[in-house]
Order: sequence, then structure tokens, then C-alpha cells
Amino acid sequence: MFLRVLLFFIITILNTYLSISQELTQKISGKVIDATSKQPLIGATITIPNTKPLLGVITNINGEFELNNVPIGRQDIKVSFIGYQPIITRGALITSARAYTIIVEMEESLENLNEILITPINAKRPLNKSAKVSARSFSIEEATRFAGGLGDPARVAYNFAGATFGSAQDNGVVIRGNSPTNVLWRIEGIEVPGASHFGGGNLAGAGLVTIFSPNVLGTSDFITGAFPAAYGNVTSGVFDINFRKGNNDETKYTGQLGILGIDLAIEGPLKKGSNSSYLVNYRHGFIGYYGRLVRGVSPDYQDLSFKLYIPTENSGNFSMWGMAGISSIFTPYKKYKVDKKDGEIKRRETERDFKQDDIDFDMMAIGVNHKIQLNKKSFLNSSIGITTSGYKSKTEWFEPDSEFLNTGTLTPYSNLENREIKYTLTTNLSNKFSKRIHTSTGITADYLSLKATARQVDNSKEPLKEYLNTKENSYYFQTYTQTDFQISPKLSAQLGVNVSHFSVNKETTIEPRAGIQWKASPKLKFGLGYGSHSRREDLKVYYFKHLDKNGAIRNNKHIKKSKANHYVASVDLKINNSLHLNVEGYYQKLHDVPVAIDSSYSTANYTQLWKLDRALNNDGTGKNIGVDITLEKYFSNNYYYLLTASFFNSNYVGGDGIERNSLFNRSYSATLTAGKEFTISNSKDIANYKKRTLGFNFNTTYLGGQRNTPFLEAQSTAKQKVVLDHDQLYSLQNDPELWVNFGVTYKINKKKSTTTWGLDFQNATLATQNQGYEYNFFTNKVVDNDVLFLLPNFYYKIEF
Repeated sequence: MFLRVLLFFIITILNTYLSISQELTQKISGKVIDATSKQPLIGATITIPNTKPLLGVITNINGEFELNNVPIGRQDIKVSFIGYQPIITRGALITSARAYTIIVEMEESLENLNEILITPINAKRPLNKSAKVSARSFSIEEATRFAGGLGDPARVAYNFAGATFGSAQDNGVVIRGNSPTNVLWRIEGIEVPGASHFGGGNLAGAGLVTIFSPNVLGTSDFITGAFPAAYGNVTSGVFDINFRKGNNDETKYTGQLGILGIDLAIEGPLKKGSNSSYLVNYRHGFIGYYGRLVRGVSPDYQDLSFKLYIPTENSGNFSMWGMAGISSIFTPYKKYKVDKKDGEIKRRETERDFKQDDIDFDMMAIGVNHKIQLNKKSFLNSSIGITTSGYKSKTEWFEPDSEFLNTGTLTPYSNLENREIKYTLTTNLSNKFSKRIHTSTGITADYLSLKATARQVDNSKEPLKEYLNTKENSYYFQTYTQTDFQISPKLSAQLGVNVSHFSVNKETTIEPRAGIQWKASPKLKFGLGYGSHSRREDLKVYYFKHLDKNGAIRNNKHIKKSKANHYVASVDLKINNSLHLNVEGYYQKLHDVPVAIDSSYSTANYTQLWKLDRALNNDGTGKNIGVDITLEKYFSNNYYYLLTASFFNSNYVGGDGIERNSLFNRSYSATLTAGKEFTISNSKDIANYKKRTLGFNFNTTYLGGQRNTPFLEAQSTAKQKVVLDHDQLYSLQNDPELWVNFGVTYKINKKKSTTTWGLDFQNATLATQNQGYEYNFFTNKVVDNDVLFLLPNFYYKIEF
């Protein structure tokens, strides 16, 4: 009742601001091409199904189209072409600020014309057509709409089946029980590791948010298993990210100001009248300023991302893209304080209260891409790029002059530095031999440079000990080929192989991949997928020092890559035009996982790795088995929902040969994501219909608790430090967790601009997450380390 009254009150207030004006429309433009050969499809039909009279247009000789006078608001876009499978994009958000641009890749059909039943494929299908299972696409609109997503593809992925988070404050993605360190991030076809602010600070393979803004995000793929042969150096999941092209008609601006920071973008044609364009985005975070005001944690970040697009008449299309970001976080030691009003004492009690951390992170990636049509059947896609990332952390221990004073001495506790540079060359040749057979063959060559040091102490009374000090160069080479077969109108398959060589351990791996899909009916299809995959460890892992039996200093350059075999079976049911159900069962067998000899330690579990003084071998194994369920209603009739559930078990075997729960074995998770939009209009003023939209978005996740390890009380008290019982590693599980996020948006369309007032509130129920233990020096006891992560973002955005 309260919510109904509140909604009525909000709508009543907003209606008083409605003014009389002409009905607003916008343009939809884009290009329609063959999915394999990239040849433009001349005469393809683009329609807006729910308009009267029906709005439509056909593509020109270049496969391009412009459809004018499209009413603003949510619209379905249908694309049809004789001999090809029709495609429909549901719930595309058309605003008055800028034209809606879409690139449609269509697949040829083997069915005879009189046999074709028009059942359009939804645009949620992956862009990579070789992915037969465990794959979907997502868009910029979803990244900014889903509650709690913060415009971050990693956080958006938490809504999908099989994916969840490890630590609430980080954007690391745990996919089907695997560590975030094993996820592959590709941007514009190039692997870009560490593309998040504060990368690796709390969790390797994670940070706070991605370094690129959602303003530059194009439609991208997310794959959770049995990857096609084009993806190498991955055992967990794939983010295949694309940057969108800028507006090639006129200059457009976007500005957003909120609690989290400022976000500015400009885009437009490089040359008026040409199809070339530019897009530049800059962000600056405000969180650090708030931290300094309260003399607490001060995280600062800013980033710049861009894309230039230059088509030519005879030499193909060129694009240049890039992203760069810097972030730092300063955490002072805790001040002793007595509140004069209530006498409350804030004293230094746990280890983190005595530490002072100063962390700096930087990252840059830049690439040049060239795409050219060699003939009507062949397409060449090549890129060169460079990525670099740096991490520097200095921790000092505060030794007070007395318990009650804030003066004292800071002594070194740890000094960590890591700088990686990667030069990449990649090229891919696609051939469409016939309607039935398509091939894709490519190579990727990476030249890797590493400079790293790690010096730490076990407690404040000891001098720094050096665990790592290296400067090394290496290379990683991959080649792959895959063939897609359209065996019949209902049966398709793909076969492929990825071959890689890593110079550090001189290991060559051969990884076969396969997939098959059977369309039993227009509404029901089945899929099977298999993939052999491998992943090299973080470069510094190979160079940590340890002493052998004879007292000589050794490293771990000999260890092989971790490997995994994926088996996936899926059932996909189209219940109606906007609702579908997908169920996938999977089994993943890991082997050759680096583990410490005669120990429970395995790299399959690590969250951070800056201290390793033991020999490793490849005796480790593991297995992940589970079921992912997705029930999704696409955006229609002004609402959507996405209900996912995962039930799984994740185990590993360490160097001691004992099978245990993995760190990421939460056993189950369930997520409901939903949203509803209301058009705010005066019933007497039809012209204002859909000019203003009030949107509510909601997300809640219920999942099993994190794995934990018992501590040894007597040893912990004696050492005044948490001492875990590694024989019982991850044998405990914390209480289940419930996380709730919600978002509210109020969008106003005017003739040349769109403004949005919004609130994106993460962790609305103020839930805490247990992240192990810490030793309390005041009570001389081990206590739980409970962390509260709260991130409300109220913002104003204007596009014009």
C-alpha cells in the first residue's frame, strides 16, 4: 500500500511539469551484413513492428540504412532478408538525444522459401556464432539499466547464470566455481588483463570498476564454458568486449555528475559528410575526496577511453582504440580517540588498525585494427596493440609511543611492485566456402615483459624478506582454426583446435574444441559443447624464490599451465516471443594445476599472490559440476525480468593428495533481476506521450556463504597472529548471503536532448560479508573480519 501511494505521489508531481510540444521522433541507422563473410546485404528490410502505419526501410548498395521518424521510447527492430534467418532486437531504447545505431550480422538459412517459418532470433544470441552453448551477448543499455551494475560489464555478469562474485567490494567474476584470475578479458580482439581500477588490490583478477566507461561499450559477448577455438589462455570464462563507433552525423555530448564522480563524453564525425567518427570519454572519481574529509580510506581514480573509426573505399576499414587509467588508495593507521560526548573509545585493536597502506595502480591499452573484404567470400581482421599495467604498494607498521597516543614510528612492513608490458599482433581470416561451411583461422603473438619485486615481513618485529626480484622477457604464441558446419536446416556443428606455446616453460599445448546444436522445433533447441583449455599463471608466479633441498635458490619456471576439460549440455526453449528458458548442465575437470608439494596449497584458489617461498609441481586437480537455469523475459510491455539459479559443487586436490572444497564453492546461488518503466504523460496532451519515463530496477541475489578455514587458537594467541589450520582448509562455510540492489531513473526527452535523474543503490539492506579472521591485540582473541560494502550513486546525466 505504501509503495502504491508513493508511486502515485511521484507521478502526480512529475505530471505538473509536463508542457505542450510536438511528438518527438528519432532516427535509427546502421548496416546489415553477412555474419561470416561480412559482405553487405543489399535490400534487407528493417521494420518497427508496432508502428501504424508500419515504419520500414531497405538497405542500400553498401548494406546501410536510415529509418526516420521512429517514435521515442522502447521499440522492437526487425531485420529480414530473403534466404537469411530474420533477427529482432526487443526493447531497444530510442531517445531524442541521438540516433540509435545498430550493426546486424545475419546468418544464411538452408530452408526452402516455402518452408521458412518466421521465428526471429533474438539479439541476446552471442556475436560469436561458433559458440553453441554457454554464451550470450549484452549491451550498453543493459550495463546502465541493471540495478547495482554501475555500468561495469563484470558486475552486470552477476545477473547471469553461472556467474557470481567472490568479494562484494570487487568486480571479480567467479564463473562455475573458478577463480576470477582465470577469466579472459578481450577488448577489440586483444587480450587486456588488469582492466579494472585498483586491479589486484584485494583480489587478483579484480578491481573496483572497469577502466572504460559504459559510454564507450558496444554489444559484447559473455561466455562461461566450452569456448570456441579463437579463445586461448582461459579456463574460466570470456568477456569479449567491443567499443562502439561514435556518431558520424553530428557532434554529440554526454555529461554525468554523481556521488561517485563525473563522466564526460564527446563523439562526432572526423570529417563532415564522411562515415568516419571519433568517441572520447573521461571519468574522474570523487570517492577519495570523501575519504579524506573523514580522515579515512581515500581511493582516487580517473580514466580516459576512445575509439576512432576511418573507413576507406578500397583499403578496408581502420579503427584505433585505447583506454588508460590511474588509481590510488591511501589507508592511514587508525587514530586513538575518545569521544567527549559519550565517552566512546576508538582504539587500535586489530592488525589493520596498525597498518598504513599506500597503493598506486596504472593501466593502459591501445590498439589499431584493420578489417578488409578480400572477396565476396573472405574477410581479414588484423590488430596490433600494446598493454601495460603497474602495481605499487607500500605498507608500514605504526608502533605508537603508547596505546593512548597517535605519535610513534612507522617501520617497513611490505614493498610490492609489478610492471607488465605486452605487445600483441593478431590476425584472423574468415572464409565462407558455401552456405554449409565457414572457416576461421588466426594467429596471436604476444611479447611479454615483466619487472617485479616483493619484500615482506611476517610480523612487525622482523626485517623485510625478499620473495621476488626479477626482470624477464618471454613470449606466448597461439594459432587456431575452426570450421562451422550447417549440416541441415536444423543441425549445425563446429570443430576447432587451438595450439599455443609459452616460452617460459617451453610448453606447447594442443586444445581441441567442438560444439553441436540441434533445432528440434522452431521453439526448442539442444546443444552440446566440449573444450580443452589451458591458462598460464600470472607471470610473477614463475619467478618466486625458494630454497631446494641443498639450500640453492630456485624458482618455478618449470611448472606447466593449468588445464581444464569442459563438457556442456544445454536445452533452450522459446516459450513465447519475449520469454525463454535455458537449462545447462556442465562438468569441468581440471588437471596440471600448480600446487605446493605435500601441502593443501593450490593456485586454483589464490586471491592474492605476493608471498610464495615453496616449490610447485603440476600434481593438482579439480572438478566443477553443476546446473545453470535461466528464465528471461526480454523487455516488452514496459517491463522485463531475469531469473537465474545455479547449483554446483567445486572441489580441488592439492599437493597433499587430499580432495577439499575449493575456495569458491558456494554450492548455490539465485538471482532475480527485474524492472518496470512508466510513461509519464498528461492524458489530454497526446504529444507529450513517452517524453518522460520513470523506471524502477531491482536486483536481489541469495547465495551460499563463502568458504572459511578454522584457526588454531593456541598457536594464534602465542604468535598474536591468526594461524589457520591448513589441514582443514575451506572445511567451513559462512552463513548464506542476501544482497539487494535497486535503481530509480527519471528520463526526460526534449527535442535535442535527453536528461536522466538516477539513483543506483548497491547493498540496500546493508549486508556485511565475512572475509575470514583477524587478531585483536586488545582482547588477545581471534575475531571475525566482517566487511560492509555500501555504494549509493545519485546522479544527473544529460545527452545532447
